[in-house]
Amino acid sequence: MPQQRLSAAIYSALRTWPLTGGSLALALTAIPAAAQNPAPADNAKSQNLETIVVTGSNIRRVDTETANPVVTIDKASIQSSGKLTLGDLLDRLPASAGGGSMMASNPQANNGGGTGATRITLRGLGSTRSLLLINGHRVSTPLQDLNMIPASAVERIEVLSDGSSAVYGSDAIAGVVNVITRNSYQGAEFGLDYGISDRDDAARRGAHGIFGQSTDKGSIVVGFNYNKNDPVLAANREFSHDALYKYSNGFVNHAGSSRTPNGSISLPGLLDDGTFAPGSLAAHYNCPNSGTRVTRIAGRSGASLDDYRCYSSADSYNYQAIGNYDLTPAERSGIFALGNYKLNDNVEAFIELFHNKTRANTHIAPLPLDALTDTFIPSTNYYNPFGIDFGTPKGGVPTNQFRSRYVALGDRINDFATTHDLVTAGFKGTFASGAWAWNVDFSYGHMSQNSKQYGYLNYSALRDALGPSFKDPSTGKIVCGTPDHPIGGCTPVDLFNLQDPSSIAALDLYRANPMTQVLYQTRTVEGGINGSLFELPAGTVSMAAGLSYRKEYRHQEVDSTIRSTVDDQFNIGCPVGFSICSAPAQGGYNIKEAYGELLVPILKDAPFARSLNLNIGDRYSKYSEFGSTNNWKIAIEWRPIDDLLLRGTVSKVFRAPSVTDLYSSLSGDSPTASDPCGSAAVASNPLCQGYTFVNTATSQLNGVVAGAKYAHDNLGYQPQLKPENGKSYDFGFVYDAPWLPGLAISADYYKITLNNLIVSGSGTASTILNQCFNSPAASPSPLCSLVKRYSAGTNRGQISSIYEATFNLGNLVHRGADFSASYRLPETSWGNFRASFQATYIAEHTIDNNGVVQGYAGVYDRGLGNFARWRALTSLDWNLGAFSADWTMRYVGPFRVGYPAGGGPGSYPAGLGPSANVDGSYTNSPYFYGAWVYHNVSFAYHIEPIDTTLQVGIDNVGNKQPPILYQQNTVNANTDTASYDLIGRFYYAKITMKF
Repeated sequence: MPQQRLSAAIYSALRTWPLTGGSLALALTAIPAAAQNPAPADNAKSQNLETIVVTGSNIRRVDTETANPVVTIDKASIQSSGKLTLGDLLDRLPASAGGGSMMASNPQANNGGGTGATRITLRGLGSTRSLLLINGHRVSTPLQDLNMIPASAVERIEVLSDGSSAVYGSDAIAGVVNVITRNSYQGAEFGLDYGISDRDDAARRGAHGIFGQSTDKGSIVVGFNYNKNDPVLAANREFSHDALYKYSNGFVNHAGSSRTPNGSISLPGLLDDGTFAPGSLAAHYNCPNSGTRVTRIAGRSGASLDDYRCYSSADSYNYQAIGNYDLTPAERSGIFALGNYKLNDNVEAFIELFHNKTRANTHIAPLPLDALTDTFIPSTNYYNPFGIDFGTPKGGVPTNQFRSRYVALGDRINDFATTHDLVTAGFKGTFASGAWAWNVDFSYGHMSQNSKQYGYLNYSALRDALGPSFKDPSTGKIVCGTPDHPIGGCTPVDLFNLQDPSSIAALDLYRANPMTQVLYQTRTVEGGINGSLFELPAGTVSMAAGLSYRKEYRHQEVDSTIRSTVDDQFNIGCPVGFSICSAPAQGGYNIKEAYGELLVPILKDAPFARSLNLNIGDRYSKYSEFGSTNNWKIAIEWRPIDDLLLRGTVSKVFRAPSVTDLYSSLSGDSPTASDPCGSAAVASNPLCQGYTFVNTATSQLNGVVAGAKYAHDNLGYQPQLKPENGKSYDFGFVYDAPWLPGLAISADYYKITLNNLIVSGSGTASTILNQCFNSPAASPSPLCSLVKRYSAGTNRGQISSIYEATFNLGNLVHRGADFSASYRLPETSWGNFRASFQATYIAEHTIDNNGVVQGYAGVYDRGLGNFARWRALTSLDWNLGAFSADWTMRYVGPFRVGYPAGGGPGSYPAGLGPSANVDGSYTNSPYFYGAWVYHNVSFAYHIEPIDTTLQVGIDNVGNKQPPILYQQNTVNANTDTASYDLIGRFYYAKITMKF
């Protein structure tokens, strides 16, 4: 087969490839010498003026409609959208589905927000399976941030929604976004932008400038950009003001966290029959419904038992309204330079440079206190009025629970300062015959991110301050330690009244502001050729081939207060506490690649075949960590008539583990994961036998569903990871209607299959538990070894920790269809009109984790995001002389979500975990939601004498609010922050001046 011979040739080339720039250039100049019958110089020159490289192929050709399903967003569309960043623009595409906590395309309210970066997630497969290119050059995943590319520098954007690993290598599974920048400009351009919501928040400020000079020898374009977005507080929107839970009986609870400023204190004394032991602390308060929790009465000191009363759900702490963001603030500034210069008629030098700085911060409620995991308060603590131990002593077993909130520390804030640098420089040109073109270039990418956190405590230093203490009779002061062994340099802290000024002052001594630095670097040298091989009766056989060498490296440093350790029970610890523990880590790998591609014309001007072309390609990749892989593609282009193109592509795709997957540091997290061995499930699941499980159904923490167990999450280096691999299929047509000039219609069916899925991040704890205890396999899964339980104490049998390793598991099938239509109306006295329509239908999104099958089409999942079956984008543009207008409608179709709070693990069918579904059907009465529609409008006027354009616009004209999905299904904002607008109606104005 031609594809097999091409694979062999590529493999041979890579094995013998000397990795030096000089030898690479020499190799490139030698190949066309062997080409057969090059085209005459005049014809070649004419062809070079007309040919382009379309995203999805390396071969230069005249046709813009190929086997590759590419959506192009031109400069006019970018300008009329009113968006300042490409992230905001591309997030509207129908193919940009998913976007849950695992794979958010534009994280906004994900437990306070993100780093300010936006990564595209095509097909809902995650940003790691969608590839970003700038002018055809690869941008590795850790460097991807669409916001770093100023919209003013962009000529057009080409979105390929098809697997293309044979052309671009790893990660090009769901598709490719290729940002094409301006390559020439004459003059200068300045622009200012301001916008604000009708709630007087979310203010947006922007400015940009471009300077360009072009001659017959070359051109240079330089520019700057600046934009700043103010936050939207969760408290300022009705949908996110409260932490909402909806139960199976329809009751909606405006709940919050039991980590309240006045405390939630669990007392011993409850007997198995639901009564209180005589004389016990629980009997002292005799709380209704066998309650054993008390809280301090507001205004009381907490020094005596009479300062406390029974705790009720009304005492819960609404963390949503305290500090959480619906929209995180971000400030960006950057410069760019693009240049090219003709050294002679056949050689041109070029350079592309982008430098961007981003400041962003997360903002969440004050630090919670959970004595069982954070600290130990002995009965001998001077401020302890109960005379019992709380928490877990070092190396001991858990005692009694004490929960509170360190409100005196203020909100927890994580400030991110991120710098991106991308430089690509090289040479390109043609050989003397003109039939062959070549390029050699070098790329360097750098990302550094410094983060500093506020609102945390150094628990190692605090341990003595919460331990035994006494009142010194000689001074009247409270002293750490015991009368026989006082501890010098220690100031006791009263956890039983954290709002007292003296407690606040003492607590302030133990503040910690840890810092983390992450560095990522990539270096790439590549070269390629493309041109005409020989003539066939149907046309010219064209070829593209090239070599590439890439090296990626990641390094992380942390300060001593958060440097983590882990014991054999997977308990992670550091001075500040497990939730933000981290560790130094570094590592990298290199990749050698070679590719080849052929375009073979088979028929031309034949009956029912105006043209029939075959496009085949292969890419060989050799990784220093994983070995080698071949990825091929076969594509057919058939025009039975001039106005109809039938196309089909079958390709092999893969995704190699990133350096982040491999070299992420040991760190702490707090996932929400329901224990399959809950009390209702123990009797029916033999794998759960032997656990004395205590079902504390009222336990809640930061949105943990009642009944769910709170597991410590430890992440670390996983050298056994393997690449994901699979296949991509795309079959469709493009029709240019001769009976209605200006109308073009296309439709494509697609299917993606993936094996050896890399499982990491949010949701991994649930995957481990479901695999261990719900797997239909006859024997326990090896993942059971990652789950540890308390062997003694009040929590005996409950999960103590989960080692959430990064591993390969299961496979995925995603299939659906894309539709598009565009129509440019004939010119009228009322102006020119252009209409366009894009839509994506998801027929299936199924994940099979070793027999545990879950289907997500038409479903929202907190880990994977929103897979509403239909998404669409419609626009209508109008212009008349100096006036223009644009209307856009974005549609997100109906979907269903989750399961009621309080459903409990025992309510699920055998073999299924929480929120599991088969064939797209959720258990436990899911909630159904209808379609959501947004309308945006903009108007512009061009003042010709001064070459200035004024633009005003309104986003979300109808002030459509997002659907409320409830906390048990989402992360803090009560809604899907990736799919729906969180701001509401938004007004903006722009002015652009050209000179």
